[in-house]
Amino acid sequence: MQHLLPLIAAVGALGTPQTGIATTAPVLVSTCAVTDLYNPATNPEFGSNISYRTLQLTFQNTDESAATLVTFDVTHDGTHTKVIDRGRFTRGVSIEHTFGDFTGTYGSGDAQCTVTAITFADGHKWTAPVNVGGTSTPRDPRADRTFHPDYSKALTVDQMTRAWQNELDRINPPVVTGGG
Repeated sequence: MQHLLPLIAAVGALGTPQTGIATTAPVLVSTCAVTDLYNPATNPEFGSNISYRTLQLTFQNTDESAATLVTFDVTHDGTHTKVIDRGRFTRGVSIEHTFGDFTGTYGSGDAQCTVTAITFADGHKWTAPVNVGGTSTPRDPRADRTFHPDYSKALTVDQMTRAWQNELDRINPPVVTGGG
């Protein structure tokens, strides 16, 4: 009987959740939307407007350490796309990025972004648990062998607008009059 009580306590401790394991992502997603971006350099003179489908993603790091790589699973129109964002994302700063649709994987309709993995500047990592048979286990990155584009060098909306304006100025330079 004297050994039964410690055994019951040990078994009970195994069933309680561990406080050192984070099951929720330390990065919060506030915006995940697929929208159309129209090219201002095209006008009726050159034909109809061309739209580019983009993913607008806004997130915020809640961890004490700066995040250097955040991986998202974007579910849109029944398709899963892996989006990787690299940079230095400090705590409490809202990160707003726009990713171009280079692979044609974004359809029409709502999008859902889920954080799947985070690497921090101090070296520690967070990986989303996978629910397999009622138990949570870490994801195995080798299990997914499909092509996933890396959008880490994506342009912001302002950068894209400036680039299109520069292209418009190059194609149709402003008229300069006067002189001697």
